[in-house]
Amino acid sequence: MKRFICFSLCLLMLLPMFSSCGAPEYSEIDARFRELVEASAEINTIFFGEGLPTYERVTDPRDTTDTYKDEVTGVEYYYYTYEDEEVGSVLAYRLNLNSKVYQDPDTGKKYFYYNIYDDTYGSVVVIMTVDGDGDRYLQLLSAPKDGVEPDYVDGTNGKYGYFLTGFSYEKDMKQENTYLRVSDKEDETGTLVYFDEGEGLWYYALGKDYKEPEFQSYYDANDPTTYDYVTFDCEYRTVDDIKAAAEQVYSEDYLKSIYTTMFDGSLGAASGLEGVTARYIQYATADGNSLLMQSNVYRSFIFETRQYDFSTAKIGRGSNSRYVNVEVDTYLPSAPDDRLNVRISMVYEKGKWMLDSPTY
Repeated sequence: MKRFICFSLCLLMLLPMFSSCGAPEYSEIDARFRELVEASAEINTIFFGEGLPTYERVTDPRDTTDTYKDEVTGVEYYYYTYEDEEVGSVLAYRLNLNSKVYQDPDTGKKYFYYNIYDDTYGSVVVIMTVDGDGDRYLQLLSAPKDGVEPDYVDGTNGKYGYFLTGFSYEKDMKQENTYLRVSDKEDETGTLVYFDEGEGLWYYALGKDYKEPEFQSYYDANDPTTYDYVTFDCEYRTVDDIKAAAEQVYSEDYLKSIYTTMFDGSLGAASGLEGVTARYIQYATADGNSLLMQSNVYRSFIFETRQYDFSTAKIGRGSNSRYVNVEVDTYLPSAPDDRLNVRISMVYEKGKWMLDSPTY
């Protein structure tokens, strides 16, 4: 019995030597280890950190466009409101150019027309022919001019029209918005355009230099609310792009569970974590495009890139010719003096070393 126990103890002492048999010297894998660790920082950020850049969750304010008809002039306007980070609430409005169509009963010729309001002439009808042979401007009055035959009479509404000469209305201005700053407080320094007594709101003119904020992308009602679009200029445009980059750094076995969490969310659901979904999805839009989206409810758990002191790296126990454990001192940029010695595994896979454990 004593001889058996002695033999067993000797065997246990020899096992570490056998397990490390054939393991490379650290100097042989140093360059590859550095390369992988440095490349892993970007992959870690995509999977566990802040992720990829996404478009701000903004809906197109023009989708809420409504119409307003001035009770005095009868002129119609388009308008919508939005929030400007610098200015606050803004109302944008322009003439309603959904032109009505009139067909001359005698000639059969069609005309587009719409109303504008001019400070000098009052209510003016802009008339355009379908074939584009020039605009004409008809001033509408509630009473006829003395001694002047009207060019048009609206007997139903009691209006008398006179064509204007020398009057012009710049076409390139027709589609431009006018912007008003909306405030619930009176501002004596602003140019007041309108006061809504019922709502208690003041509308102040914004100068001609004001520009409406522009965004590269807008969200609509059909887009998933828990996912945001990855920006179009990002180098990762699909799930496959992310996988291709990750597979240059990490081993197949390590990525299996990561992919399950990142791209279908089933691992989190199986663990009983409520609300856990895939971090990235390939979303089919209504117009048939396939775009990469990132979860906006996923919570990152790494916020710094761990730094490695490669001068301290060495091959650790349990290593062999196909699998090595590298022991190395590390630290976070926020605490450079707080050193932590970690063990990073590498596996020889398809003719090259790959990381087989996290580096964050």
